[in-house]
Amino acid sequence: MYISLKWIQEIIGVQKLTLHRLINRLTLAGFEIESITTKNYFENFDIILDISFTANRADVSNIKGLITEIIALFKSNFFLEIPPNIRPLILVDSQISKGVLNLDLSRNSTILGRNLLKSRSYKILNNYKLWQHNYSLWEWYLQRKSFGKILKNLNLHKVLDSNEGITLRNITSKKFEIKSSPYWIKNRLLLMGFNPVNNIIDTLNYLMIETGQVFFAYDLEILEDLMLTKDLVFITKWATEESLFPISESKIISLNSNILTLTINNKIISIPGLIQNHTTIVNKNTSSVLLQYGIYDAKKIKKSSKLLNLRTDYSIKSEKQTDLNLLEQSYLRLMHLFWTQKIKFEYEIPIVNKNTLKDLENHFSLFSRYIKQCEKKIKISYKNIKQLTGPYNNSNALNKFQIVKNLKLLNFKIDLQTDNNCYVLIPLARKVDIEREVDIVEEIIRVIGFNKFKPLKLTNNKFGYLTKNEKLKRRLRSYFLNLGFNESIHSILIKKDSKSGVTLKNPLFNDSSVLRLSLLNGLIDKVKFNQKNIGEIFETFELGRVYKLLSDGKKKEIEVVSGIFGGQIFHSTWGSEKSSISWFEAKGIIETLIEKLNLQLPIYWNPINVCGTTFHPNLTTDLFIGNQKLGTFGQIHPTLALKNNIQKKVYLFEINTEILNRFSHSKNLINYIPYSSYPISYIDLSFIINKSIFSYEIEKVIYLLAQPLLKSISLFDYYSKKPIKEGYCSLSFKLTFQSESRTLSNDEVLGIINPVILYLEKHYDIKFQE
Repeated sequence: MYISLKWIQEIIGVQKLTLHRLINRLTLAGFEIESITTKNYFENFDIILDISFTANRADVSNIKGLITEIIALFKSNFFLEIPPNIRPLILVDSQISKGVLNLDLSRNSTILGRNLLKSRSYKILNNYKLWQHNYSLWEWYLQRKSFGKILKNLNLHKVLDSNEGITLRNITSKKFEIKSSPYWIKNRLLLMGFNPVNNIIDTLNYLMIETGQVFFAYDLEILEDLMLTKDLVFITKWATEESLFPISESKIISLNSNILTLTINNKIISIPGLIQNHTTIVNKNTSSVLLQYGIYDAKKIKKSSKLLNLRTDYSIKSEKQTDLNLLEQSYLRLMHLFWTQKIKFEYEIPIVNKNTLKDLENHFSLFSRYIKQCEKKIKISYKNIKQLTGPYNNSNALNKFQIVKNLKLLNFKIDLQTDNNCYVLIPLARKVDIEREVDIVEEIIRVIGFNKFKPLKLTNNKFGYLTKNEKLKRRLRSYFLNLGFNESIHSILIKKDSKSGVTLKNPLFNDSSVLRLSLLNGLIDKVKFNQKNIGEIFETFELGRVYKLLSDGKKKEIEVVSGIFGGQIFHSTWGSEKSSISWFEAKGIIETLIEKLNLQLPIYWNPINVCGTTFHPNLTTDLFIGNQKLGTFGQIHPTLALKNNIQKKVYLFEINTEILNRFSHSKNLINYIPYSSYPISYIDLSFIINKSIFSYEIEKVIYLLAQPLLKSISLFDYYSKKPIKEGYCSLSFKLTFQSESRTLSNDEVLGIINPVILYLEKHYDIKFQE
């Protein structure tokens, strides 16, 4: 958001507010200053700040909201801005005599507001101090209004509504002349990046910047000619398929049934909160306008903007939470801005009673939701605040007066107050991010300044140490980095694409509303990006947490290590050219890792039939240790590789580090066994086997039957070409035998091997090769 430094100084009445002091205070309050630029329009020099804020702070996305925040930060007395070169708004009292205006501050603010709107005679006073005093009363009236009083001013005349939207304003102007805007409005718009058009559109844009509220102005005569009637009734409807909507002289867009529209006599005049029909826009021939404003579901506006790939200055503001109290203030402010330019409107006194309001609340879910939000209260305890904040200003704790004062500065209303606690009504614009007592405590600390509170001193004199789990993660990280992998880190929040994920109740964005189920999706996106921009495979791994939704409804957090590798990176031999790594070579990388971790039990591999859409259906296997699944390894699914333009011979793995940690030995716990003083006997066995039999099954049988003298077994040769018949292959294993007490003879070794060969030939489709 862009903001003018002079504008801030004028509004809050602090001309000596320096840029350095403002930046430091905003930064301490959680805002970020993206850039600082200087602009010069109409011989005026100004400094423009680009201020960034989080998505849950929609209340500061306009000048009025940001000024309220700054005032709370600096605790300044202020007046509403006094624009140069325009006549001030004078609060009219029925008793004006001799050019002196007498006002009673104790008068009811509602009566004061009605007098403002009904009066047609305004007197300009030359006394600047009195003029400034009257202006402060105007701001006082706007700031002190409660939500309940707004309902009395809702204009419900000739309006039909739905649950998707409620039209609140629908007033027409008297005859006027389209001309250039006042100098001060054009200057402000240029500084904020808007191009001045005319006095109507510029005033609406100025109001949008100042208050964040969006009003639409339609050429009244064009509307009446287009609808062939003067009885204009606004109705919100979903567009029909392939409805055409002109957004400019040269561009017409096609709508669908997911787009919410505002119609008159079934003719679409605008997409609420987004853009209006180009033919109805105010132009140089316009002589009267119709102002329209409504409350619409912010999610519907954002959805329409995304579906149409169309984002306007109006939609950016309309996507925020609407504050009904600020809406009325904005409306009164708009009437004042038009009045200073001698543009007047036809006022109709709406007939609104308790039955009308009750009917609105009962029949329109959108309106009912706003009513319920405004009734939300949070109980805060002074004792809890003191405990959470600690000493204030390095000496004393916050007292009750300071707590209440700072809450009022932030527009929180104190509903009920006792010596120990109070109930706080949350401003509508802050309903999204203020839900608990601790959120209010954070607001108090943020406004006062974190640097004003005494920091806690650490009293722990013990030396820290690395846990077994942390040591394991460091060993894993070191292993993959030494192989040439790159470590990646991704957010735990992803976009919802299935029903099996753990969904957040109140996500900041739809693209980050679900806790991730696997690390592999993020790693695949990383490889895809690298392949697209560099044209090379990207070897990467990640250590992180995934979140599973169990069948009984419970949620489980699991820590895993995942990776993706393969492609043109390995040499099969020193003299050969680069070639894609094979499945067996890739599997060997995982096996080497397991060996280095010195697990208590041996692992075994078990092919899986159901691999989903990530792993290859025929080249995927699970790792088991004991009776627990350790992880999954396999080749990428061909469809997924094609979709992401990734090579097919790319391999994925995801291993549960919690189970790995449970069965692994830390380095300082390794038990070394002395070498045997007796020689090793090597035996090579070759078999012709059916290809449906996995090598690990043969290894498992040999290992079990040849104990306790068999020390190791490894596959060192594979051959499947002629003269071996189709469907079979040749596998060769190297067996290592050794005794701790004697030298083994050949007959003793053969006595172990022969029963193994007989067992394999009897129970499997295997033939021994001599």
